[in-house]
Amino acid sequence: MSNQPVRVNHHVQHRYPLGIRFCPLCAGRLEDRILLPDGREHKVCAECGFVHFLGPKLVAGCLVIDAGRVLLLRRGIEPEVGKWTFPGGFVDFGETPTQAAMRETLEEVGMRVRIQRHLGLYADPANPHAAVAVYLAAPGAEIPGVSDEAIEVRFFAPADIPWDEIAFRTTHEALRDWIALAG
Repeated sequence: MSNQPVRVNHHVQHRYPLGIRFCPLCAGRLEDRILLPDGREHKVCAECGFVHFLGPKLVAGCLVIDAGRVLLLRRGIEPEVGKWTFPGGFVDFGETPTQAAMRETLEEVGMRVRIQRHLGLYADPANPHAAVAVYLAAPGAEIPGVSDEAIEVRFFAPADIPWDEIAFRTTHEALRDWIALAG
């Protein structure tokens, strides 16, 4: 076993949770079984009986607003490489969504932000892997910069948002809610 850093292979990650085959507790084989009382099918360990309930991962991000403009980044990684979204990422175990949103913004664009309020919780039925908590944030003193995950960073007025180049349905919905709120 190596302690060398690795990059996430998002194509492999998206095979989870539907592609899971073994119990995370005892490594027994998982079988699709009907679970009572709801009658829905779930993966159940044939050895220990552990039920692997499927659910989305929580993502958190920030719409950083400055002078009526929103900070967007052009993605440098999959999925949707080259398209625009806001800073955000998965909430780590033991971390609150607000902490994750601030951490991801610092990691991706190098800016310390102040959360002002929760904008909404967004999910895409066509992509059930994640639910996205979006916060409105005030910019920090730092000038936003690029990173491996953000190959371009810009503030956009509502009329200038590149709608045809937005990465995710959840990003579209959050931006539209922000525009309606600011309206």
